[in-house]
Amino acid sequence: MPFTSYTAHVAVKTVSSALDMLFKGELEYNTKKESVE
Repeated sequence: MPFTSYTAHVAVKTVSSALDMLFKGELEYNTKKESVE
């Protein structure tokens, strides 16, 4: 697949959504950990 502005856009979208999921998961994990203690 040739590297075009479209593939770059898709890659950025994929990475940002993955980071968003990771960040939300970390937030939920930290919140649960604090409420347990």
